[in-house]
Amino acid sequence: MLQDLRYAIRRLAKSPGFTAVVVLTLALGIGANTAIFSVVNGVLLTPLPYRDPSRLVVVWESKGTSTHNVVNPANYMDWHDRATSFSGLALTTWRSLIFTGEQAEEVQGRAVTPDFFGVVGATPLLGRTFNVEESRPNSPRVIVLSEALWRRRFSADRTIVGRAVPVAGETARVVGVMPSSFRPMPQGHEEYWEPLALDWSNRARTGRYAMAVGRLKRGVTVERAQTEMSHIARQLQSDYPAFDTAWGVTVVPLMEQVVGGSRRTILLVLGAVSLVLLIACANVANLMIARAASRERELAVRAALGAPRWRLVRQTLVESVILALAGGAAGALLAGWGVHLLVRAAPPDVPRVADIHVDLTVLAVTALVSMAAGVLLGLLLGLAGALSRSRAAAAIQDVHAATAGVPATRMRGALVIAQVSLAIVLLIGAGLLVRSLQRLIAVDPGFDPADISAVTITLPRATYTDSLRRFAFYERLLERVRNMPGVQSAGIISRLPMTPGNAVTALTVVGRPEPAPGEAPAAAIRVVDPGYFAAMRIPLERGRSLAPSDRIGDAPVAVISEAMAHELWLGEDPIGQHVKVQWRHPTASVEIVGVVADSRHDGLDAAFQPTLFYPFAQESQQSTMSLVLRSKVPPATLTRMVRASVSEMDKDVPVADAVTMYHHIAETMADRRYPAFVLGLFAALALALAAVGIYGVQSYTVGQRTREIGVRVALGARPVDVLRTVLGGGLRLTLIGVALGGLAAGLGAGALGKLLYGVHPLDPVTFIIVPLVLIGVALLAMAAPARRAARVDPMVALRHE
Repeated sequence: MLQDLRYAIRRLAKSPGFTAVVVLTLALGIGANTAIFSVVNGVLLTPLPYRDPSRLVVVWESKGTSTHNVVNPANYMDWHDRATSFSGLALTTWRSLIFTGEQAEEVQGRAVTPDFFGVVGATPLLGRTFNVEESRPNSPRVIVLSEALWRRRFSADRTIVGRAVPVAGETARVVGVMPSSFRPMPQGHEEYWEPLALDWSNRARTGRYAMAVGRLKRGVTVERAQTEMSHIARQLQSDYPAFDTAWGVTVVPLMEQVVGGSRRTILLVLGAVSLVLLIACANVANLMIARAASRERELAVRAALGAPRWRLVRQTLVESVILALAGGAAGALLAGWGVHLLVRAAPPDVPRVADIHVDLTVLAVTALVSMAAGVLLGLLLGLAGALSRSRAAAAIQDVHAATAGVPATRMRGALVIAQVSLAIVLLIGAGLLVRSLQRLIAVDPGFDPADISAVTITLPRATYTDSLRRFAFYERLLERVRNMPGVQSAGIISRLPMTPGNAVTALTVVGRPEPAPGEAPAAAIRVVDPGYFAAMRIPLERGRSLAPSDRIGDAPVAVISEAMAHELWLGEDPIGQHVKVQWRHPTASVEIVGVVADSRHDGLDAAFQPTLFYPFAQESQQSTMSLVLRSKVPPATLTRMVRASVSEMDKDVPVADAVTMYHHIAETMADRRYPAFVLGLFAALALALAAVGIYGVQSYTVGQRTREIGVRVALGARPVDVLRTVLGGGLRLTLIGVALGGLAAGLGAGALGKLLYGVHPLDPVTFIIVPLVLIGVALLAMAAPARRAARVDPMVALRHE
């Protein structure tokens, strides 16, 4: 074996061009697979960083098609008291905190019940977590920091535990620091935690705004817990029909909640990149078959001298394994760069990004894949190249005419067909996703995003305790902003359009019969100022818009969207109608004064939703508002200008960076854009490898048929006839591959599923354009060998023979 190893290394060193091409081809295929397997390993295979994570679940309320709805705290208390499937059941909700000092900063966090850290099995890096006394209503404020926040804002000061830090209008005492391994819970990016104060003696049911996290008892399955919680939900429907009718419970494993719909997309991309590796291996196999043909006489002589067949196969196997391991090593280096690229390009909602990296597990899988590729290639080529006695004799007697034979020629053709077939599958998949993105981008959002930037501002509730102070602040800020140079118009809204996770609130129409429990219509609620619609260029359809005269103390008014008018007053005039909204003032009657055109709230792929717009002057309980500005001033400049104005008014009010509305919309499409980017990248790589494979086969074929072509030309064949012959052979293989690949793509296109928008999986435009593109690339790859064949000088070719 050692002798075979030394001989293989010497032979590969004598052919540096061949060795480099093979190693690079395998490196591209193995590197791409290693990078994607790093994602699979980090997101799907690595256990969550909690104690015994397989027993952790998330518990949601459910109603109709909404199976993951936020939880009412009183319902949670009843779950906690009645359920026997859990060893612990904690409640969390979303919060934010404004840290003041030299630079005000708003930080996202969670309020949690004191048993939360015990339920998930987390231990602090410094200090401790909360106790029951600190979780009682009106207790002094305490917080636990994340390690990232501790390092960023407090310079990793270990004496921070026990100290009070300034927050908006007050102080909060730090009792602990959680390690970086303690990841945020689903649907959050928390950097601190505070106690969730619950009054267990008060079971009044108003609003749903939390998420429950539970740990199953040993031996209890998710199915058993779901059965029990559904039974408890039915009991609550009977006990509290006005609030809980039609509401159920959904129990979801925490891993499934974290990964969500990303599992299907990641596995889809893994399947795609596996095709790239197969194309690379087919390419390498073709190169090695061509090389084996040039060694046929050598192998024939060795066989004639008594070398056993297995020894010849072993020699080829050793060469293949060396090449594959070298390709795997180079691929691991490429994978490190590829993982960095994938993580940087990943949208914010890709789960577990921090766990994606090349580790020992990934490298072990890379080595295994490399070894498997080397062994399979070596066995395939070794068995095909080990000559029979009759072929060995023929090769020795006619050294100049020795070729790889008809079987090898057929194998090369089959490999080209396989490459083209696999490439067409990837290209059609990428083409469908690109077409889907084009359709999505063309959707009208219901407003004009050009030149719109948005800045989110949060007022500290401790200092802005009442509606009048909040309204006065934003009114003065709007006056300042509208007078800034370059600002054409400005407005404010409580929640920017195109922001996923839109919540709806039930309402009733005054003068109509009271709906049955659970059957009341619902609408999204937005709080805006009168300038918002003009800034966003949302046209008024009927009635009047909100006006500066709509103030606190006046009769409550609202503007609604076309979708709401169509749903509640189809064929009627909604102007002058009144509704009662179960939001802040369920008994107040709100008059509808206008109807504006629909705008999308949940994304371009979501339907228009019934929406009710309150005037901020009458409903200024919102602390966080988004300022929208129509201006050609760059976002960074706008941020500085707005921060300067806010700082002059109150230096403890944080201002987020300005983002353009185009960027905001693009973020909502990230779940479609990212798979299209990754699949398109691999499809382009597959196309390049297939083109190289076609070029290599055609070049080798022309070289082997030089004497035949010379004879044809000597007998009167024209260059165009030679071109037709060479191109025809390559085109025939390409068309067979396109047909087989198109059939496979048609059968598998349904796997793209929800990633497509407005495009059928069998979209005829994609299935026509993509094959034409591949055929065009194949013809370009065949052009150089065909042109060389057409220029063969018959005298030179015959003299050479």
